[in-house]
Amino acid sequence: MFTLKDKLTFININQDYLKYLNKYCPEVYYKPISYNNKPYLGILMNKDGQEYVIPISSAKKKHESWNNIDSDRFLIYEKYDRMPEDTNAVCKIMSDGTIEHLLSIIDLKKMIPIKDGLYTRVNLVHDSADSEEIRNYKNLMNKEYVFCLKILNLIIQKASKLYDKQMSTRKIIKFCCDFRLLEDKCRSYKVQ
Repeated sequence: MFTLKDKLTFININQDYLKYLNKYCPEVYYKPISYNNKPYLGILMNKDGQEYVIPISSAKKKHESWNNIDSDRFLIYEKYDRMPEDTNAVCKIMSDGTIEHLLSIIDLKKMIPIKDGLYTRVNLVHDSADSEEIRNYKNLMNKEYVFCLKILNLIIQKASKLYDKQMSTRKIIKFCCDFRLLEDKCRSYKVQ
């Protein structure tokens, strides 16, 4: 079973490391353009001495049809009584008439091994020097953080189940990272 390393933390992962892992396993989230500040949900967990991090991804239109909780993912959302004014907002209309504004996805299938020196913590505290874009981004990340705190034990349980099943059966489900391969590559990666 995974254990929480510390408290729930958002981190930025070294882009060279992501590129390196993606070369061996294309399921690792990595884009060579406009990806420098991609935050990962830093539920830094430990499994027999190996740290892991679970990525968070922006909500997309395709996620409107997804269940809020599945065996390999969680949707992070906020509830509204009416549609948000933002025409780009990704929303689900629920049977009771409420609106779920999807903020992001916790994608357990894409969790990757990590080690010290390959990430930095994201500062979620507002600063007077923050631009409006940074303030808005911190607002979003704070909403995600609060949501994740509420379901943290469930996230860890599902991540452990997914990991243990892959490691015991050696079967990699569709769109899932190869944890065994990535652990080997993580161990051999030289931190600069």
